[in-house]
Amino acid sequence: MANIIDYINSNKKSFAEKPVNRVDGLIFSSLANDRIPEELPAACTEVGMMIGEFGSMSDLLGLTAPVYDPKGAEALLRACAASPRFKDVIVRYAVSEWSHVSEKQFAAVTFILPTCAFIAFRGTDNTIVGWKENFNMSFSGTVPAQEEARAYVEKVANELKMPIYLGGHSKGGNLAMYAAASCDDFTRLRIERCFAYDAPGLSEQSIEGTNWKSAVPLIERVIPEESFVGLIWDNNDVDSTVVECLGTGLEQHASQNWIIDGEDFKTVGALSYDAYRNGKRFGAWMKTLSAADRERFVELLSKLVQATGEITATGFMNSLATDSLEFVMKKFDRFSPDDQRFLMNALGDLAATMLLGPAPKKAETPEEKMEAAADKIDDVTAQFNSAASKLDKYMNL
Repeated sequence: MANIIDYINSNKKSFAEKPVNRVDGLIFSSLANDRIPEELPAACTEVGMMIGEFGSMSDLLGLTAPVYDPKGAEALLRACAASPRFKDVIVRYAVSEWSHVSEKQFAAVTFILPTCAFIAFRGTDNTIVGWKENFNMSFSGTVPAQEEARAYVEKVANELKMPIYLGGHSKGGNLAMYAAASCDDFTRLRIERCFAYDAPGLSEQSIEGTNWKSAVPLIERVIPEESFVGLIWDNNDVDSTVVECLGTGLEQHASQNWIIDGEDFKTVGALSYDAYRNGKRFGAWMKTLSAADRERFVELLSKLVQATGEITATGFMNSLATDSLEFVMKKFDRFSPDDQRFLMNALGDLAATMLLGPAPKKAETPEEKMEAAADKIDDVTAQFNSAASKLDKYMNL
């Protein structure tokens, strides 16, 4: 089964011959995860440099170190550098900003094609700060990276006189959607398409004050069949394309596990029922917490993570298997009794909701009865669509 590297190796036509498509968008969004500004300062300027020039570097570890799969990221970059389609694409205006104080992790890059520009935003990197900013989205109107994304798009649009595409994978897709919704009207008219790849949606607080309705027709949302990340803050007014992937569960979040069929994704008819159910359950749990309680929950969890002294998510997870769990428990013991009860109750409710579903609630008002009936219909529909999608895949083997 082909993935995006196979697509790069087999696609010999330039962007002048064949315009940018949504598979290209995923590739550009994946390249945005590379640490370009620190290693290639020329790519930060309006002059820029071609992707093909990256291939002359003997060691690409400096570019790919921030991502979760450095070897896969290096293979992707080398394939693009040798590709007739990608090697002449110019990289410009690369920026990367990270702040522990303001809890901001932001990076973006602009790819110049013959007839358009593609602005790609980095997803969550491997730092604790990057993950903390993601969780901040659950209670904050906007986070610093979202405002940076809007400002970046407006600045680049002012510099370039060509159509613009936006895109990003995971958090990068969230930033692309927010930029499309919050930028000034003149800039939005320049946007041809906004690709969001397994990206969390915009919260109700984030949408407030934006021109979301004008942005919705521009957004193309692509998610794997066992998506979880892409179902957080699910914006139901944005249609989704579901992609067949290798692996299961969160393994499908990785872009190199998405299956390509010719020059497009290999799509399936619907999300798996497990993905639908988990998304609904997590959303139901989130709704049980007020914005203030979500903030409190995130801050308490953050303090436990910081107690380990780790600065990366990978380092934190690895350290739990060795000796840092002791530091986490000592930090927990220093919480006030009220904070301890709150955190344990919230975690217990989350575990119960994910395993068993939301606590039953008796519908009393007509509105509540209609909502309960609609939920049942949605659940049955999701089961049917999932089963039909599995049967279709089996019949086409």
